[in-house]
Amino acid sequence: MLLLAGIALGAAAAQDGGRAVAITVGDNHACALLDSGEIECWGDHDYGEANAPGGRFGAISAGSSDTCGLREGGEVECWGGGWSGWADPPSGHFKAIGTSGWHTCGVRENGTVECWGNNDDGQTDAPSGRFSAVSAGGWHTCGVRENGTVECWGYDDGRTDAPSGRFSAVSVGWWHTCGVRENGAVECWGGNVSGRTDAPSGRFSAVSAGDYHTCGLRETGEVECWGGNRSGRTDAPSGRFSAVSAGGERTCGVRENGQV
Repeated sequence: MLLLAGIALGAAAAQDGGRAVAITVGDNHACALLDSGEIECWGDHDYGEANAPGGRFGAISAGSSDTCGLREGGEVECWGGGWSGWADPPSGHFKAIGTSGWHTCGVRENGTVECWGNNDDGQTDAPSGRFSAVSAGGWHTCGVRENGTVECWGYDDGRTDAPSGRFSAVSVGWWHTCGVRENGAVECWGGNVSGRTDAPSGRFSAVSAGDYHTCGLRETGEVECWGGNRSGRTDAPSGRFSAVSAGGERTCGVRENGQV
């Protein structure tokens, strides 16, 4: 999430520093990855979560009060709150990263997943094997294996019960998970309070699960959201986007012109 007062600042900062190519929303802050490789953050920084380091990155992921970035060389760097060690990444090279409330996971260059941070419910006990993507939630984690199947671990109340079949992407929220199947359809599972797992039909290129709502990026570039709509968090604006990220009380997207 990010503070409403930070939305205009963040959009302006992204435009002044370059075009945004990716966006990630935490509890009360957000960060954009610019086409220059630099990261621009805004919103709360009580724990330093919006104080992005300099240098060039290839990917970013925001948690509750921390943020992690994947440098172009493959090293993970995190900043902000580091309780339970979730902001203390291991050494080595990674190709994907996923940060949540209290733990973080990354996909190493050899495809294995390594997690660190709070492990009260087994959310950092990554299974063996090779993965192409990983997403960390509040108390569970899911990854897409190289063969396209999804495997989840951690708190098991239905949110880790991934359906069979092949997926191209997965996104983990606090109580639910959503994935994009290879045919572009979105399927969600887990707690369905406020309809956050009631994915609409149609073809999507990306999906982002928040606390109480979910948003997807259709193949046509439009954003569609579903679930709890308090504060208008599912009222996506019209127009075409290239990326979207759902947080707790709000959602951010990157328009095709690079504006946040």
